[in-house]
Amino acid sequence: MVAPTDGGPGTGGTVATAGRGGTTGTAGRGGTGGTGGGATGIAGTGGTGGGTGGTGGTGGTGGSGIDAGCGLPADAGPAGGTCPAMFNFETDNEGAMINAGSTAFTGVMKSSAYTFCGSGALAIAAMFSGTSGSTTKGEVLIPLPGAPVDVTGKMITVHVAADPGCSSDLNLSMVVNTQSGPIYFTPMPLIRPVTTSWKMATVTVSPDGGSTSALNLSLQAFSSTGYKGTIYIDEIDIK
Repeated sequence: MVAPTDGGPGTGGTVATAGRGGTTGTAGRGGTGGTGGGATGIAGTGGTGGGTGGTGGTGGTGGSGIDAGCGLPADAGPAGGTCPAMFNFETDNEGAMINAGSTAFTGVMKSSAYTFCGSGALAIAAMFSGTSGSTTKGEVLIPLPGAPVDVTGKMITVHVAADPGCSSDLNLSMVVNTQSGPIYFTPMPLIRPVTTSWKMATVTVSPDGGSTSALNLSLQAFSSTGYKGTIYIDEIDIK
């Protein structure tokens, strides 16, 4: 307890901000702890008493955690099982490279941080900006083994996730580039939005537009709301 000071009755405080007045002030109640993105705030500290009125408690400080819906799940990491897909990214990045014409992707590598199967996935560092132009698009090219190859009637499957995963417009499309030009698929985009949960898209190549001379797969992501984070690609299969 703090000894009272000289003077008249203290001025009454408001709850959670100032102590109640009196000959000997009662300690003010601490402020309610703030809440931050998924983390609990630190509780406020109580005020100290005094003849002129207690000093109110200080409000809690909000936590700085990441919203549970945006960050990777707690069990993120290498997944088990065998991974028989044509491109499983278990040992390397399968020759993936960023297309120089798109600047929203800044790096690509094999990673074990978050996988759909096994211990490897393709991790693409992304930094979108603006609402139009090259900074709203990222493109990664993955060469097809033995290209040019015939993919007529083939089914192509791809899995994608992102960290953080709260963007409302981050999306993924896929194109097959051939000696005769690109083959597009509908719907476009294939997946929207891309989140922390692994999502799968499957397309079938129709017998036209150069399907007998496929060169590479083009994975394209778009965002006009300034998404920044990592896009994960795993288990791309063609059969």
